[in-house]
Amino acid sequence: MPVFFLMVMISLGTVAIVRSQQTPPPINTYSQTVKREVFASGYPSEAEGRILELVRYTIPGMAKLLPHVHPGMQIFKVELGTLTYTVVQGIAKIKRANGKEETLDAGQTTRLTVGDSLVEAGGMVHHGQNETGDLVILLSTSLLDSQKPKAILIER
Repeated sequence: MPVFFLMVMISLGTVAIVRSQQTPPPINTYSQTVKREVFASGYPSEAEGRILELVRYTIPGMAKLLPHVHPGMQIFKVELGTLTYTVVQGIAKIKRANGKEETLDAGQTTRLTVGDSLVEAGGMVHHGQNETGDLVILLSTSLLDSQKPKAILIER
């Protein structure tokens, strides 16, 4: 009986060792950090292969989003909080809450606050960061390639 008990303990130990050595799958930090809530979506006949969506993004405090692109155009307005926004490649068009229009070129960073809106052309590499402890909420509409992920992470 002691031999049987020893064999059971060895086999259980082996299972525990194997489980502890398994590598967890990589986490898509973008999708794990940002809450994406779709209010409405459709497939316009005028834009075959595209999906039109109305989305609310909630970005938690101190979250840093990785550089990414969208497979189509996305427009958003800051509803709550302050988002630090950087263009890596391409150009973003900003309309401030006071009506002033700006262009953000590659390598430039700005802070977007409540009422500011921004246009992201498809393929523009960018990233954002919530440098505060409060939530950032964006209301967004997008016209994206329906066969691709909504955000595609870019390796640096």
